[in-house]
Amino acid sequence: LNISGGQRQKIVLARAKIHDSDIILIDEGTSAIDSKGTKEILNNLLKSKATIVFIAHNFSSELQKIFDREIHLSKN
Repeated sequence: LNISGGQRQKIVLARAKIHDSDIILIDEGTSAIDSKGTKEILNNLLKSKATIVFIAHNFSSELQKIFDREIHLSKN
């Protein structure tokens, strides 16, 4: 079975939603998914009661509006 990186990421995120976890940690979990797909997936996940920790290197201003809090880490 050959699936793309984006398809693989969508499957993992769907499993997180199905398992109804209290905390969902997404580490670069949408890097292979386009911005429209990312927004749809995150809006769907945010409908759950789970706490979502989303880790990303490139975080658009549009995605920043989706979350309650934002934490920036740097080497300094």
